[in-house]
Amino acid sequence: MSFHFGTEETILFDFWKTETAVGIAVSCLITVLLAFFMETIRFFRDYRKAQIQLSQPPIAPEDRLKRSPQLDLIDPLLQLFQLTIAYFLMLIFMTFNVYLCFFTVIGEIFAHLLYRTLYPHLNSSSAGHC
Repeated sequence: MSFHFGTEETILFDFWKTETAVGIAVSCLITVLLAFFMETIRFFRDYRKAQIQLSQPPIAPEDRLKRSPQLDLIDPLLQLFQLTIAYFLMLIFMTFNVYLCFFTVIGEIFAHLLYRTLYPHLNSSSAGHC
């Protein structure tokens, strides 16, 4: 495989095929939206973690197992979605189509900058890149 320009690609699934410049442009837009969605999940996880830490006193190690399972299932589910999208973005990048690669990176950069600007106090501890 090598980096290439072109409009004829199969992206992730057999039904996601592009044959025209419009098709590759729409696919690039979808890629940017996927990057924004992944960053939204990441920063939502960081936001939840910060809110929980502010609202609760520190938990003793022996009391950690007594927490509500309902609350403990939300973050793993968000992690599942975040990692799934991250792997999809990685596989889109691995088409080696220059347009798709470029917009994958641009989407990640702009999404990260947007959320860093809106929420500068959050630590990005839930980084789940591949």
